[in-house]
Amino acid sequence: MVVVVVLVSLFIFLAIEGIGLMLKRRQGVVEEVPQVTAFSDVQLPKGLFIDEGHGWAWLTETGELRLGADEFLSQAVGAVDRIDLPSVGAKVAKGEPLVSFHCQGREISLNSPVNGTVVATNETVINSPSALQRDPYGSGWLASVWPVEHTEALKSLKVGESAVAWLENEVQRFVEFLARRTSPELVGATLPDGARPVVGSALALDDEGWQEFRSEFVG
Repeated sequence: MVVVVVLVSLFIFLAIEGIGLMLKRRQGVVEEVPQVTAFSDVQLPKGLFIDEGHGWAWLTETGELRLGADEFLSQAVGAVDRIDLPSVGAKVAKGEPLVSFHCQGREISLNSPVNGTVVATNETVINSPSALQRDPYGSGWLASVWPVEHTEALKSLKVGESAVAWLENEVQRFVEFLARRTSPELVGATLPDGARPVVGSALALDDEGWQEFRSEFVG
């Protein structure tokens, strides 16, 4: 019963929009209705380092750290309208804003997982912000940084099986977070492992819920 209530609450915001679009479709206004998509299973590449603020780092052959947003954040937010990248040469500090995502009138910042200097940015995501959700570990990368010190930069980050397990736990924690925000009567209820939220469901939260999401999951 708990699962049914949670899933219904997660689908409501897309269902309402979908019904409206279907009516317009019958009138010839639009041709397609967007699909409701659940989070995919964790697909973290081997050797990728993850920060608790949901940023990732990849050590390149030239010694730079390529940075981006992990699959949890990209799926929780869903479609992004605009991405603001740092300037080449800018100094970045671990835990401080690296980039900003703008979506449906809301903004969320991704903090840098390392200390260093920006040496390159990915112009692709400026022209095609959808790359962030479509391919967060590939074409959706955000910036490359030369770290202050390589060993120290990566020491506090998660990698391998521990990183995968942590991401899976974050997805489950997000399901429970959404249940608390959308169905207050479910506070304290135990949800089954494996429940999957809807892509973009963070944007369905009210303003208070959005602020709480940013604080609790991104920092």
